[in-house]
Amino acid sequence: MTDRYWIAVDMDGTLLNSRGQISERTCAVLQKCLDQGHHVLPATGRALPLLPEKIKNLSGISYAVLGNGSVVWDWKKTCALYKKCLPEGSAEQILKDVRERYRVHQEKAGKESRYYAEVISDGKVYADSLDREYFLTAEIEGNFAEYMLSNHAYVKRLEDQSEILKKAEKINIFFEDVLLSKKIREKWQKVKGIYTTTSVAGNAEFTAEGINKGRGLAILKERLAIPKEQIIAIGDNENDVEMFKEAGISVAMENAKDPVKQQADFVAADNDHDGAAEFLEK
Repeated sequence: MTDRYWIAVDMDGTLLNSRGQISERTCAVLQKCLDQGHHVLPATGRALPLLPEKIKNLSGISYAVLGNGSVVWDWKKTCALYKKCLPEGSAEQILKDVRERYRVHQEKAGKESRYYAEVISDGKVYADSLDREYFLTAEIEGNFAEYMLSNHAYVKRLEDQSEILKKAEKINIFFEDVLLSKKIREKWQKVKGIYTTTSVAGNAEFTAEGINKGRGLAILKERLAIPKEQIIAIGDNENDVEMFKEAGISVAMENAKDPVKQQADFVAADNDHDGAAEFLEK
């Protein structure tokens, strides 16, 4: 049906509000789109287990772009149409480099801060068991601790788990020190075979070179012969810009930074006021 859209929509900072929740209004609008024959395409840095339950419970989703494009998921057949892992050995190098740079940065800064790593490998999400102990007792603002304690498999010394790391599709590291996050992204942006981006303040995300949400969306366009003008892309951060380029209509959230807004055709209301839902309603 040529009058039906493919709606590629980000999760964090877009569908999810600042408390990490999706409103009933947003869910209702997405379900209405699906019922009308449009295609809702989750396009996120998250792995499948970390998608919000309200998204998983929508009826009629066919595909998803996961792990910033490292996986294109066939929702109905429950299998990957496409998957690209990090180059061999690079996951260990990234985690060890982050640990050493963190140590040096701590000595220079002279103040306490932490970082937390998660690794998406073969569709599962892994984190270090020492972080789990911290999240169980620490008082952390927002829903971050809840996020890290849900649907993560915790292992001892994550950076030494070679069987997990050799199948890593994406590494996501959250830094309490935003400056350290920026420095590490800048360093790894220069490393051949690696692509880095960010989706929330203070995080650094690593995939194989050439892998991003735009590439994931392009794979679906090619396989399903989807015209560009029938694609709407909605997002809020740096890791959404590449998928804006693959869409006929691109929408940035009001809570996005100015460089992201400048890459979009439209700016919707912010994620705390159902901006994505309001745009789709209109």
